[in-house]
Amino acid sequence: MGTGVVYIMWPRWYILNRRRLMPTAVISVVLLLFLWGMASFFRGFSGSEKELFDKSLANTMNCSSYRYNVEVKQGGKETITLVEGARVKPNRVHLKGAMQKSQMEFIQIDDNTYMKDPWSDRWFTLKGNLVAQSELFVTEFNPLGLFNFKDVPEIKKTGTERVDGVKTVVIEMRPNVANPFLELKYTDFKFRVWVDPDERLIRRASMQAYMPGGSEGLVVDMRFWDFNENIKISPPQDKGLEKQ
Repeated sequence: MGTGVVYIMWPRWYILNRRRLMPTAVISVVLLLFLWGMASFFRGFSGSEKELFDKSLANTMNCSSYRYNVEVKQGGKETITLVEGARVKPNRVHLKGAMQKSQMEFIQIDDNTYMKDPWSDRWFTLKGNLVAQSELFVTEFNPLGLFNFKDVPEIKKTGTERVDGVKTVVIEMRPNVANPFLELKYTDFKFRVWVDPDERLIRRASMQAYMPGGSEGLVVDMRFWDFNENIKISPPQDKGLEKQ
């Protein structure tokens, strides 16, 4: 009995459907890989969004140093403050930028505040830290102070985004703030926080404060970097320092 080659004649409908199904199969595989990657990413942290936020806020506040910038817009449109700063524990801050279209620069070291005159470039010394504690500069000197909440009744994770090349988890919340200045003028607040789930650090944050009636009153955008770096903040080298 001889042997021969057996040819399988596939029906024409099978061949046509196979060609049509190939792109769908590829898309399905890509989608599954994406979902697997997202699941792996979110497994990088455990617990609720509130726990992730609380831990990241505590870690950021406990950093020995960091740099930051703050942009404040009135009505969500006009920029009224744009500053860059650095904080070094226990009580050193260097702040530089513009407020109400006027250039400003401050150095805070313990109970001494040094203020640069934008017209003469001379430095003035102010005893005490009343400038840093004033309502006018509280956000610029300590942006993390905005996260002083009574409670957070609404909080949710809304996705992931990259901030300065770092993949972050985006958390959105509507807290009840514990800030007399904000409570006096605004009635509703929406915060977004971009959290590094690996380092448990806040990379970016924003606050939207709404006026009575729902109109947008204040928008604050903040970014943070150089955590625990060797940042030096020293008194200005000006022999003609004038005391106020």
